[in-house]
Amino acid sequence: MENRTLKEGESPGPVVLRLWPAAATPPVISGALWLWFGTHDTLLAMLLAAVPGILLLATGLSNLLWSADPRIFQFMSTGALLGMLLAFPFFFVVGPLAALALLIASAASFVAAGYLAVGQEPVAPEAPKPEMDFGLAARAAWDEVSMCGIVLTTAPLAVGRNATRIRREIDEALEMFEDRGWLDVPAIYHQTPPPLETMDRGTLIHAEAGFEHILFDSLYEPRQDDPGRKRWLSHERNRTAHAWVLRHPGEPRPWVVCLHGIRMGSPKLDLRHFRPDYLYHGLGLNLLFPILPTHGPRRVGLVSGDRVLSGDAMDSLHAGAQMAWDVRRLTRWLRISQNAPSVGLLGNSLGGYSAALLSCLDDNVDCVVVGSPATDPTRLFWQNALSLSTRYLKAEGVREEDTARLLRPVSPLAMVPLVGHDRRAIFAGVADRVVPPIEAVSLWRHWQQPRIAWYRGTHRGFLRIPEGRAVLEETLRAAKILPGSR
Repeated sequence: MENRTLKEGESPGPVVLRLWPAAATPPVISGALWLWFGTHDTLLAMLLAAVPGILLLATGLSNLLWSADPRIFQFMSTGALLGMLLAFPFFFVVGPLAALALLIASAASFVAAGYLAVGQEPVAPEAPKPEMDFGLAARAAWDEVSMCGIVLTTAPLAVGRNATRIRREIDEALEMFEDRGWLDVPAIYHQTPPPLETMDRGTLIHAEAGFEHILFDSLYEPRQDDPGRKRWLSHERNRTAHAWVLRHPGEPRPWVVCLHGIRMGSPKLDLRHFRPDYLYHGLGLNLLFPILPTHGPRRVGLVSGDRVLSGDAMDSLHAGAQMAWDVRRLTRWLRISQNAPSVGLLGNSLGGYSAALLSCLDDNVDCVVVGSPATDPTRLFWQNALSLSTRYLKAEGVREEDTARLLRPVSPLAMVPLVGHDRRAIFAGVADRVVPPIEAVSLWRHWQQPRIAWYRGTHRGFLRIPEGRAVLEETLRAAKILPGSR
């Protein structure tokens, strides 16, 4: 695959692949086939064919005729996946040969969607070029389906009167933040949280032996004059902080704080993602899993993680500030109440962003390791949000640059980490389509090029891949959280 390299400071944009014409045609053909078969038989056939047919034909033609917007491939891969699934009931409607043809066409479109999605993402000079094959293209397409799910379950809050309010709040906040110096020295925006003295036992359970659910009053409040303060405080469930705990009996041990990604925040998802068999049993570490604001039992909408990447700038800022507040209270609790000899941070995706931000604010942290860090949530929103939201914001005069400037107080790219250079590390997949590699490169540059590991994979790797485990263990040893040799 031939990719143009991305120069430092250059914005991502589409590139031309060597096999682009061949890869671009399966979705068009597949979509046309679905619609053709759907209109030549029964009403049931039409209903089954409508969604995959429309999605594949629309995204296929969009990719051929216009600049490749990242959202095209999210819906292309979703349409192809639906096509593969619906081909089986279609067997009983139009017969085996037609169903088989649709299954093959949809599968080819799925692989093509992943191939095209990776190919349109420029490769930064510091990142390896993704050498594509059918397997990696299919895994990239799964990432695109995941992003489509995230986008479709994010309520379009930045529309109508809300867009007008968002514009007003951004203007008010930028003026106030500028006057108070928070944009020039973002770290001083953050208030010092009080010690965590009272903690309760929660009711959620997990099969892992020794699992505990703890909760406490967050006590976080946005600054008195912050726009959106009253709205943020109205989210009652979010005002109670939650965490899962896995700790060994006996003498104090090092702790690793595990920060989850978007849409997570349940014991089942979080523990499976952070592999207790490896971290807790294998490495012998105590583990703490804070629940990020608006996630899991703290959710404020129908799905976990509402308002974090919704386009509502002040909500995004308060979510980042509250995350830092809550976790700083927890790391101090680990030091004082649990006699933790050392504390490390481990985050993935949105949790990678959170860990990177905390490394600039929390002096209780000894090391930080981030996987596929979503270090620039502003860019991710503007690239992936439904045009229903971005059009309203643009019509109100909201620019991506304004939002990015407002969010400097919660941007790890705007602050200097307190953790030493040899105790911070990054790993990321070269074909990640949820958090593109440029996000990891941006943090690597800002962190003055610490250790980084690239693996030939997508967003789903994390602690399942040897490159991630190797860089984690090397960093834990540098922080003396693990012995010098194993």
